[in-house]
Amino acid sequence: MDRKNSVKVLGISLALVFSFALVELVGGFLTNSLALLSDAGHMLTDSVSLLIALIAQLIVQRARGKRMTFGLYRLEVVAALMNGIFLIGLIGYIAYEAFQRFLNPEPVLGPQMLAIAGVGLLINLMAGYMLFKSAEENINIKAAFLHVVTDTLGSIAAIIAGIAVSLWKFYLADPILSVAISLLILPGAYTVIKDSLNVLLELVPSAIDPEEIEEEIRKLPGIIDVHDLHVWSITSGNVVLTAHVVVSNIEACNDVLKSIEEVASRYGINHTTIQVEREGYSCPPSCPLLHREGGLEHHHHHH
Repeated sequence: MDRKNSVKVLGISLALVFSFALVELVGGFLTNSLALLSDAGHMLTDSVSLLIALIAQLIVQRARGKRMTFGLYRLEVVAALMNGIFLIGLIGYIAYEAFQRFLNPEPVLGPQMLAIAGVGLLINLMAGYMLFKSAEENINIKAAFLHVVTDTLGSIAAIIAGIAVSLWKFYLADPILSVAISLLILPGAYTVIKDSLNVLLELVPSAIDPEEIEEEIRKLPGIIDVHDLHVWSITSGNVVLTAHVVVSNIEACNDVLKSIEEVASRYGINHTTIQVEREGYSCPPSCPLLHREGGLEHHHHHH
């Protein structure tokens, strides 16, 4: 899914989720349901998350200028990190409110709670389906999708609690299911935060082995050595490789570069920058990326 379609999907999802969050918030107070209030809180938080995601996508599409040579793709990652932090805060809030209900159970209007939660489930399923199609291609949309998934689970929990309250007057079902949903949110929040930090800290993507790539490049015809190889992500799905290669014949550098690009492509790397060197050339001593141990320079390192 391209970025223009992503903006459209985010916009529709935002309208659906925010409009019903307000309905569920009012319904939660009227029925005295913590599960509904928790789900409304989910949806309001998700509305903020979707808004951040939408703004990030719009800015990324329009980002141009000589100081933004990579664009503003990292804004997507920052937005995803913020979403993950929102989720962690939400988990803490729900857990606290549920604890208070365990100490002092309160009556809940089961049938009304059930009806509102049922409509909320339909809204979340619609928004989730639209976001799912591009969740794997964009870390920011993935974060927004995870928010909607937790909303869907929250709606299901509210429906179950509504049934328990309506049929058996089991009011503790409300806080119990709220805690259960909090535990389900936690792994998703952790994943979004971890993936975002991996990109922002410019770690090598987990599916790529830089040493393996270096060995493959070293075995290519015309290449004597490889050093200063770095692999990192600009954003999810946008992986960059830079390296210095020592060649035996400088005249054949175009063939060498084409071979390196083919190797990089097999690892999902879509942008390469290669410095071609003759044998005997050494990097300037001032290069901040060189490792020095005992006065010796070590070129073989990874980013």
